[in-house]
Amino acid sequence: MSMPEAIILNLYEKYKKNRRTSFNQEQFTSFLAFFPALLMAASDGIVDREEWDYCRKLAFGLGDSFRETDDPEQHEALTQAYRKEFAYLLSHLSAWEEEFLQALECFFWNYPYAKKFVTQTAYLFADASNGISVEEHNKMAYLCRRLQLDVADLQAFDELL
Repeated sequence: MSMPEAIILNLYEKYKKNRRTSFNQEQFTSFLAFFPALLMAASDGIVDREEWDYCRKLAFGLGDSFRETDDPEQHEALTQAYRKEFAYLLSHLSAWEEEFLQALECFFWNYPYAKKFVTQTAYLFADASNGISVEEHNKMAYLCRRLQLDVADLQAFDELL
């Protein structure tokens, strides 16, 4: 096991012990990748309705991507689990921020191509309600420095335009 994988595994085990979540390690790693989006949603101190709607949609998408069957109950259970953990993290960001960002740095060592997707998702969350605030801009600049994200990736999903 490489050092980045060990750091992510340690965070997964600590989080699972504290939260008793049903996520497997792969589901948790996807959860980890969206942490910057949660930081953006809460950067101004308030998670408004539009930002929470994005969290709900993200939880739905993650629930959909990890279901193993076409069973709607399994999908709903995964969606609810992600939604519950997003709500928890939004209320406890300061307790987990450093460890999640450190693990995310490690994640990018193994998966550098994921940086653009993570950056664009965070940007979408920043722009969810009435444009990007000063607080959101500052948080995005911090995340770019901390995670060595490319400023060019800040244009949200430019390849879709």
